[in-house]
Amino acid sequence: MVKVSTFVYNGKVYLVADIPDVITGSESRLLIGSHSLNIALYDDEKGYLDSTAEAIDEQIYAYLDDQYFSLGDNDFLSKVKELLD
Repeated sequence: MVKVSTFVYNGKVYLVADIPDVITGSESRLLIGSHSLNIALYDDEKGYLDSTAEAIDEQIYAYLDDQYFSLGDNDFLSKVKELLD
């Protein structure tokens, strides 16, 4: 259901979750990134830190606080629906 994996950016490891599309209910899947990954990729004043950061960000549907990645599948999906729907 929820497949948690990692992205490595600038030598640091960040959590991402591949989930069913609970927003539209389509058969596609969504990639949810951790907030710490978002901070590493994008600076509000400078923009993307490099082209790799931009390429990673383009794959991510949305970002959630890192604490939610420790939730079980159903709780994680409920949190995604609550925060993004």
